[in-house]
Amino acid sequence: MLIEKKTVLGVYSDSGLNAVELALLETDGIDVYHQPVCMSRPYPIDLKDKIFRFILKGDYTQTYEMKEIDSFLTDFHISVIREFYEEHKRKYPDIDAIGYSGHVVYHKPKDKISISLGSSDKIAKEFNTPVVSRFIQSDLKSGGQGGPLFASYYTAITQKFKKPIGIVSLGGITTLTCIGEFGEMQAFDIGIGTRLLDYWIYKHTGSEMDFDGLYASKGTVDKRLLSRLLNEKFYLQHPPKTVDKNEFIDMYEQVLGCSLPNGAATLTALIAHSIKKAQTFLSVQPQEWILIGGGIYNPVLVRMIKSILTEPVRTGVECGFQNTTLNAQSYAFLSVRSLMKLPISFPHTTGVSEPTTGGKIFYP
Repeated sequence: MLIEKKTVLGVYSDSGLNAVELALLETDGIDVYHQPVCMSRPYPIDLKDKIFRFILKGDYTQTYEMKEIDSFLTDFHISVIREFYEEHKRKYPDIDAIGYSGHVVYHKPKDKISISLGSSDKIAKEFNTPVVSRFIQSDLKSGGQGGPLFASYYTAITQKFKKPIGIVSLGGITTLTCIGEFGEMQAFDIGIGTRLLDYWIYKHTGSEMDFDGLYASKGTVDKRLLSRLLNEKFYLQHPPKTVDKNEFIDMYEQVLGCSLPNGAATLTALIAHSIKKAQTFLSVQPQEWILIGGGIYNPVLVRMIKSILTEPVRTGVECGFQNTTLNAQSYAFLSVRSLMKLPISFPHTTGVSEPTTGGKIFYP
């Protein structure tokens, strides 16, 4: 197939239902030809509550309720995409495809099951544009873990960087991608990330997160508890591996004996130390680390990581990345790779037996 440049829009719904990210790329699935054009919009509170209540029920057999929630979510995504189109239609009148994450409500990689809300078919018809989605599900079907999937995009945006480098995504899940001197890629989920810390803060204060690491900065790390948490089964498991968040429920219970600041400090340290622990699984060692994701805005976490890792550490912002929409950018990039039949899954990223393309294309 001819490799050609396309203009594509990536749409990503974050796991915490805080916002929908959009990013427009011009790419051929190998190179990115300009800085992405990005936008994000917060979820309406009523829709956020409806989806959270549905997820908490954990019953995905109620077809009517699931279809109703799916419809509400899709309509919101369509409204945000339409807003983006209207704002940028003069400069980008023709968009070749939409890369769409949907919203994952259930992910059980061991059972090869991942359920996402959001109708790709409806979005394709609404905008008369092909939609590429179901990347996780296609990887699972090919024998992978369902992720991590973004190694090829990180390779594209770091072409001029000195290698090897380690890219750590500090999101609800902490994910590590290592890119070697000759472009070799290795990626896996390190473990639970800011999701556990955010939940700790929410249960104690009602706040969404530890803003600026305020509580952690006032606490003391419980070193014995930290050591015990770092020896949980997932942290000792060799990659490829991806997190099922339910594996970490009992970790929260182990922290319950801590005060609010000490628990925050210990959970922050868990994220930082898990990166160091994950180094033992790498085939090549990074000469530099790049931190991306929402966690880079927590200065206490970033300082901890810098104090633990012996190599230089920079944030994605310092590297010139549009950090807050990297996931949407990645889905845009993956959609073009899917259209071009280029691989998005690799043996040392998701665990497939050979490099494999993925995603399902929904035509209008």
